[in-house]
Amino acid sequence: MADPTPELLTDILGTVFQETAFMFVEPAEEPDQWDPTVFSATLAFESVRGGTLRLTAAVPVGVELAANMLGCDAADPEAVENGRAAISEVLNVIGGAFVTRYFGTKVPSQLGLPQAALEPRVAPAKRTAAASVRAESGDPILLELDLE
Repeated sequence: MADPTPELLTDILGTVFQETAFMFVEPAEEPDQWDPTVFSATLAFESVRGGTLRLTAAVPVGVELAANMLGCDAADPEAVENGRAAISEVLNVIGGAFVTRYFGTKVPSQLGLPQAALEPRVAPAKRTAAASVRAESGDPILLELDLE
């Protein structure tokens, strides 16, 4: 099995954001600097190989995701309150898409529960591959994969 590529992760990000939250993203360089706090979510998975996916996004991305998923305006307090949950849900969908596309449907795969928080952006951890995109607003989104 070949290592996953940034192109695979970028394609999954674009498809999931578009189909789940009606957001369009485009490939971008990984940002040198982030806002002081970001939404960060992790999701463990098991299949032929285990690993972790980590999704990091600027706070306005989480709020826009929540607004689009809830059918409200991004300025609505409900969207602001649900940004973290929206990031978790999108990572869950990304995880399902990743294990299906990378490992196939003929092997058992299991996803853990996504864990998300509003926190300071820390330096990238060990990773096998990563994909960086920007939302239409220009805000960064980073998907990192660490295969065991």
